[in-house]
Amino acid sequence: MSEKPWLKVFDEEAAKWRALWHAEYDDKIDVAPEYPDKPLKWWFNKWAGEQPDKPYIMQGDTVLTYSTVNEMAKRLGNALTGIGVRKNDRVAIMSPNLPQYVLSLQALLKIGAIEVPANPLYTVPELSLQFKDSGTETVIVMAMFADKAIEIMKNIASPVKRVIVFHVPTIPVEVEKGEGIFDFNEIIMGADNAEPEVELSMDDIVRLQYTGGTTGIPKGCVLTHRIVSSQMVRISQWATNNFSTMEKGDLRALGAIPFNHVFGYCSNICCPLYCGGSIVTVPVPNPDTLLDAIVKYQPTVFPTVPAMIIGLNNHPRFAESDVSCFKGVFSGSSALPAEVLNTFESITGCRIVEGYGMSESTQQITANPGHARRKIGSVGVAWPDTDVLIVDDKEGTKIMPVGEPGEIIFRGPQVMKEYWDNPQETAIALRDGWLYTGDIGRIDEDGFVYIVDRKKDIIISSGFNVFPRDIDEVCYSMPEVLDACAVGIPHEKRGETVKVFLVLKEGASLTAEEVIARCREKLAPFKVPTDVEFLPDLPRTLVGKPDRKTMKAMAVASD
Repeated sequence: MSEKPWLKVFDEEAAKWRALWHAEYDDKIDVAPEYPDKPLKWWFNKWAGEQPDKPYIMQGDTVLTYSTVNEMAKRLGNALTGIGVRKNDRVAIMSPNLPQYVLSLQALLKIGAIEVPANPLYTVPELSLQFKDSGTETVIVMAMFADKAIEIMKNIASPVKRVIVFHVPTIPVEVEKGEGIFDFNEIIMGADNAEPEVELSMDDIVRLQYTGGTTGIPKGCVLTHRIVSSQMVRISQWATNNFSTMEKGDLRALGAIPFNHVFGYCSNICCPLYCGGSIVTVPVPNPDTLLDAIVKYQPTVFPTVPAMIIGLNNHPRFAESDVSCFKGVFSGSSALPAEVLNTFESITGCRIVEGYGMSESTQQITANPGHARRKIGSVGVAWPDTDVLIVDDKEGTKIMPVGEPGEIIFRGPQVMKEYWDNPQETAIALRDGWLYTGDIGRIDEDGFVYIVDRKKDIIISSGFNVFPRDIDEVCYSMPEVLDACAVGIPHEKRGETVKVFLVLKEGASLTAEEVIARCREKLAPFKVPTDVEFLPDLPRTLVGKPDRKTMKAMAVASD
């Protein structure tokens, strides 16, 4: 008898669901797609050769063609080699969504260096931890953030040996000069423009995608060319119903989600890379800059998060602007309130598709179909070539009944290889070919998946499990509320109680007592907030998720 009999049960359960999931797909989606055996740089070189004059990156009044970016990427790749960067070396890119980010990424692909995407808003201690964990020796950084990278390089305990600084003309910054500090433009102009001769395999590492760290110390998800390629094919097919709603080359992504996040990387960089499409970069994605980019460049796909959609909905020019360009709008990272979804769709005429993924899944695990049936509030059905199950959140060996919440586990070609240099955490997350997500969800009778909450966000009040999302949804239903986020705070008798942070719509008025009274009408007593705090804006992570960790710290500090 097998030592792990539940694995056979998992296989049988997944097989039962597969037919249901496939029946929900749009009509032209491949249930078992073919994946390319070419490394990522091959695709960029292909398009640069076939369509050299096509716009590749667009921002403001700047338009860079495939041939221009290819020329600069070759020079940068050779320049990096010239200062000591070799295949498999880790190179951090610290930048907002600017053309220089994409150019740097293409250069790393040409020489086989491993990208370490770094949030430029992180503090020196946060960046130091990431660079030390990854063994990052080189940092490419926008000038306004260069002081952080230089400070880290000066620390004798840091692996960082060199910092390459690029300037943005509209934001002049004085940068320290010295050994190991290089100017981005200078090294490019002085380098050879020949294609770097570096052999790559599909199993070479392309990126160390660090987790957000909202539930602990960030970990580096090891992503290979093979893993990333499997996702860029499926995301592109899903976004276009296998290219029936738009031709490959018509895919023009509105690059607002940070490229250093797995969502921004896969949707905004990898999909155009596979399709020969274009990228509209938005370095500071506020409602004004988003709307300006939409009107000017008419992007066809918009990977986004609820905060961006809420901001656009409330922009005074949004309803009067030409926003009919979208063929696909894809929302992730956190729940999208139904009222927000309906408003956006009525203005744009484009359907929003909600999905679910994480760094460990190279973005996507589930998604609602683009044209077939969807369920509002659900993150859709399992992705092609992907199995999803709901298991008990203690041992993770028992299948939960239909509709009952439990931990989401999945398997598929998009699963990370491992956590970088972290076998202990790898063993916890990856078990017998399944990745245990740490997220709580449920599956309905039709196979649609619903996210309930993260295991570590669950509030235990008077012995009951309270899911913050339940409280959030009730608050979003209040017409005065623009944004909401519930957290658990210590309570002498209950263990924990609920505190909710709210942002009101402009001109709206609401008291804490009114909020609590309305919650009492729709929630069980142990779920009702005992404290309400009004804020001008919710703290958010870089990708737009409400930052529950920060708000919980705020709540505890003010208690």
